[in-house]
Amino acid sequence: MKTIIVLQLTWLCYCLCGALGQSDGEREGGVVVNKQNLDKANTPSAFHTMLIEMMLEQKVELSQTKTKLESMEARLNAGKVQEEELRTRLRNTENQLDELRKMNQERPRVAFSAALREDGPGSNQGPFNTETTLVYRKVITNIGNAYNPTTGMFTAPVRGLYHFTFYCHTYGANNAFLLMYKNGDIVVGTADHITSSDGADNGSNGAVLLLEEGDQVYVRLEAKSWIWVESYRNLSTFTGILLFAQ
Repeated sequence: MKTIIVLQLTWLCYCLCGALGQSDGEREGGVVVNKQNLDKANTPSAFHTMLIEMMLEQKVELSQTKTKLESMEARLNAGKVQEEELRTRLRNTENQLDELRKMNQERPRVAFSAALREDGPGSNQGPFNTETTLVYRKVITNIGNAYNPTTGMFTAPVRGLYHFTFYCHTYGANNAFLLMYKNGDIVVGTADHITSSDGADNGSNGAVLLLEEGDQVYVRLEAKSWIWVESYRNLSTFTGILLFAQ
């Protein structure tokens, strides 16, 4: 804008100088004629050339300014797009977290651990004439209440992958054979045979089982077998936990 004002003032001065020079010209029919000015009118003056160059420079500057503004606008729009993308990602992440929290709240939690309880101050279970289900009456943990301390049975509340273990303490003078069942089928067992030189032994085993809802898992003592029970030390235990539901 300042450049345009300067150009206008310069042009005005130029016109005034031309008018003052009319007195040196020739008059014909009451009209002042300046031959020198007429000749200059037919050829571009240095001032005209400078004026055109300045106008071209101003046009270039305006074009460059427009280009810069367009570039800034493009960057601003790109920033808005990125901001919206980040907002969308944040919303998606929050939704996923909400789903995980909901799944974690709805996912069943199942875990138990129980021990055999003696009838007196230290006693044994067995031997029995027939195979007998061991009832672990001393409940240590029973999250989800899937283990029944009255029957010794664990009943799967949901379909999933479970991990079971059982431990026992025996004396070498007696056979000790324990079996873990799933729905009437033997899965794993532990065995200790009679020995004259071995005063005491410990047996254990375990397995990871895929159970359907309602499947039952339990431990049985084989016929003619015997194990030692002490409640305060919990030497013979049965444990299970749900790893994950399916």
